Amino acid sequence: MTSEKSNRLGTKTVRYALIIVLVIAIAGSATFAIMSDTSIHGLTVRFYNNVSRYCASSSTAPVLTFNFSQVVVYSSTSLETSLSNVHFTMSADGVLVGSTAAQDSRFGPGQSVSYSLTFSNATLDPRSQPLKSNISLGITALVSAGLYSSTTTASDSELVTFSAPSC
Repeated sequence: MTSEKSNRLGTKTVRYALIIVLVIAIAGSATFAIMSDTSIHGLTVRFYNNVSRYCASSSTAPVLTFNFSQVVVYSSTSLETSLSNVHFTMSADGVLVGSTAAQDSRFGPGQSVSYSLTFSNATLDPRSQPLKSNISLGITALVSAGLYSSTTTASDSELVTFSAPSC
């Protein structure tokens, strides 16, 4: 083999190796980008029917109050996810009960974060509330995972049966 053929063969080998390395790098980056996007848009909130309803004392009239003992927030994929500017809203039978800000948090792959939430509304008549209510809970947060950040909203709703009238 002549040195000219040997140089061409070496140059071709280096080119092919570079192409393979570039293809692997692009595929890895694309996969990470897809996982980042899926982590953000896979945000899920669940309250698993852990809702109680009661009347809080007030100087003028009883205040209808809903307590969520455990609200779980997680993402459907496996990247570390952080939540900031967290805001929850709650409605009962389509009527807005209230909203509240919550602490920023972060969770890893396969993990979740829990919140305990209380919503009160002095304008709703506690005595007119049915024993069964369709409870909706929504979360809006700036979600960051991997390469991306985006403001995302997720919600959960359940038909909840309460054990007694609220007041």
